[in-house]
Amino acid sequence: MSVQKVNVLVPPLRPVPPAAAWAASAVAWLFVNDPRSPGLAAWLSGARERRRVARAERRNLDERMALFALARRYEQSQPEFAKDLAAAAGADRQG
Repeated sequence: MSVQKVNVLVPPLRPVPPAAAWAASAVAWLFVNDPRSPGLAAWLSGARERRRVARAERRNLDERMALFALARRYEQSQPEFAKDLAAAAGADRQG
């Protein structure tokens, strides 16, 4: 059996158009869950966590301000109770 050597000329591949490469990376970011480059799901979970933390901080601040307002309201009639409320609000801020 004889072996023949055949040379075939193949044209070079065309480069990927920039718009197609951008669209492919956008689709991959939206739908592919790759640990090397987190996608939309990871971004959304991070945003939810940041929003939860901010809401908890606002809630703590609102509760502390309510305690200070209550202390001011009781300042004339029950000064010791007002001092205790203000101290509780101040301790809450540090802790």
